[in-house]
Amino acid sequence: MPDIEIAGKKAPAGARTMVVIPVTRDVAMPIDIHTHVVAGKKEGPTLLLLSMLHGNEWFSVLILRELLSRLDPGSLRGNVLAVPVANLAAFATGTRVIVDDSDEPDANRTFGGIYHWMTNQITRVIEQELLTRATHLIDYHVSDWGSTMADVSYTEDYTDPAVSEESRRMALAYGFPVMHALRIHTGLRGPRTSVGYAGERYKIPGIVAEVGGLGFGETQEKAWLETNVRGTLGVMRHLGMVSGEPERVKRVLRIGDYWRVSPRVGGYLEPTIGLDRQFTEFAPGELMARVVSPLTFEVVDELTSPGRGTLFYSCRSSMARPGAWAFGVADMEKSAWVDVD
Repeated sequence: MPDIEIAGKKAPAGARTMVVIPVTRDVAMPIDIHTHVVAGKKEGPTLLLLSMLHGNEWFSVLILRELLSRLDPGSLRGNVLAVPVANLAAFATGTRVIVDDSDEPDANRTFGGIYHWMTNQITRVIEQELLTRATHLIDYHVSDWGSTMADVSYTEDYTDPAVSEESRRMALAYGFPVMHALRIHTGLRGPRTSVGYAGERYKIPGIVAEVGGLGFGETQEKAWLETNVRGTLGVMRHLGMVSGEPERVKRVLRIGDYWRVSPRVGGYLEPTIGLDRQFTEFAPGELMARVVSPLTFEVVDELTSPGRGTLFYSCRSSMARPGAWAFGVADMEKSAWVDVD
């Protein structure tokens, strides 16, 4: 396997290298992208692992730390490019998006941007230095404190059907029982997201791993951590980067469309259900949570299932603002449990 070069620095085959890629400078700090390169001795794909395009989703940093500790450059086929904190500016403020006056504060909606806003500069550097060297992509979006995501997404409507099919196979190799089929040309997550842009612009198959969250206790969070490490290794096995076969599930919930069930008003979000209801079906109008005013202690909102659906992402009790992440309910008129081929 030849040496790989990133930002003018060579990463020798069979070794680990840290590459710090400069982006810009904010008023009080440099904005860089720290990239862990695990360069295999043998020929193979180059897998880009992106974490924290959103600055409050730091759980995925732990996933990459644990994953990298298990990789052996001597036996690895291909390369792993792992970015724990893609969006240092948002991470510094503990916010999902960059707090500035730009028109595009969300780094995962601005790939291909041409301006000097920080999101555009960050994603442009990711594109130039990392996407152009990658053959496959996993972008982690593990939820912020107080909520949990529970799906692996792939894009089913790339212009090139072969890219869509390989993305689907990567999602299956992750071995998680919920898969979300995204549509970048008509859906919320458009062609300027990481996987949307990589697949359309560079024909790079990719998935979004959204499994886990924070604030649910150490035992549960360690289980989610292991699920993600095992899932990433499953993708690497599918790609032939490490030995063995992926641990596949026999049935998956294939989400075609879903409802975001969020509070309309702010207050203390108090679920009436627990994590034991994940992946179970809800009847239309079934109560999921109440919102209580922190000032008067009155119930000011109730969250109910909009239709017949299956819960896949959930939350715990917390103070929540209007529109906060609470529940994701798969519309079972457009989704189904299917046997894995």
